[in-house]
Amino acid sequence: MQSNRRNLAGALACALLAALSACSDSVTSSSEPSIDARKGPKTPVADTSTAPRPFYQGAYLGTDNSRPERIAAAIREFGQLTGRQPSLVKTFHSLNCDFGAGGWCGQVLRQAASTGATNYVALDLKWTGAPATGLLQAIAAGQADARITAVAQGIKSVGGVVMMEPGWEMNGDWDYAWQGMMNGGDAGGPARYAAAWRRIVDIFRQVGATNVRWVFNPNVGNALTNTASGASNWNWYANYYPGDAYVDYVGAHGFNGPSVWNTKWQDFATMTDGAAADRMLSDLAARYPTKPIIIGEFASQEGAAGAKAQWIADAYAKMRANPRVVGAVWFNANKEADWRVESSPASLQAFQAAMAQPGVQTAFAPVAPSGTRIAGEGKLASN
Repeated sequence: MQSNRRNLAGALACALLAALSACSDSVTSSSEPSIDARKGPKTPVADTSTAPRPFYQGAYLGTDNSRPERIAAAIREFGQLTGRQPSLVKTFHSLNCDFGAGGWCGQVLRQAASTGATNYVALDLKWTGAPATGLLQAIAAGQADARITAVAQGIKSVGGVVMMEPGWEMNGDWDYAWQGMMNGGDAGGPARYAAAWRRIVDIFRQVGATNVRWVFNPNVGNALTNTASGASNWNWYANYYPGDAYVDYVGAHGFNGPSVWNTKWQDFATMTDGAAADRMLSDLAARYPTKPIIIGEFASQEGAAGAKAQWIADAYAKMRANPRVVGAVWFNANKEADWRVESSPASLQAFQAAMAQPGVQTAFAPVAPSGTRIAGEGKLASN
């Protein structure tokens, strides 16, 4: 409104002083702010309409490189190797961990943060004294409250944002104690997982660990059917979802390892969004439209000459073209296979090229927390 008034006044002045040729320059449009001569010209605002979309590259650097005395150097070395230091660094910890300043796990996170990276914690839900069976029911019933509270207090003290992925690959069939098939299967496994997740998040919030962002990362597809079964099967990934108020990011884990799991070679799109993957990437985007997607773990083994290099180039092209995918964590370890980006010169070169693309970030910018307390009510509301 004030801008319109200034324009009207300027136009009247021009009409009265038409003899002054410079008058036309005294009228400012809404898109061209006037210059205050006392302050000098305003700094031009950069045109970001064509700026590349930010992409947050992450990495897991292996067990040996995830020790307190190694992790900071390993992060820097990975940055030097690939041309871009990761903005997210994943490490694996359990509910037994001491995340305080003097604790082993706490030192890992603090050393990682000292490089400018954001910690991404995969949280194993077992703890000393946990029951041999029925882990999720025990957590939901409060048996792990003391341990969860201690972990939450330690994570809070780390400072800076910490990405938290509790009980990853919950829809898998490889005997993780928190997986649905280990907690009742079709008789309530997914619901028990969701209830345990909500209890963990509630405790973190009660402690005031507002620096945490929660990441829901199932395995691609349905490990029990390996087909596009969708909601017709109890182990469908979405049955595990704890609710929008308890999740900040969604994603998936997937690996192209034909010699490891006796499967066909799969490109990134097939691995994450093919029929055997239950069309997961597309379903995540459609089902949770307000949640950014982070691929929590992914990698490929070497294949025929140059195959992995092509796989890497294609994977990053697909992710960068998908507006919902904001980041991904490369599993840079020689484990079931040599998943590392440096497994061959060609693969490393392809990864370096992907990291050199505009928009790949070395610092993570998180979304706001998804759940907020309603003052005086003790309830959660989704943003």
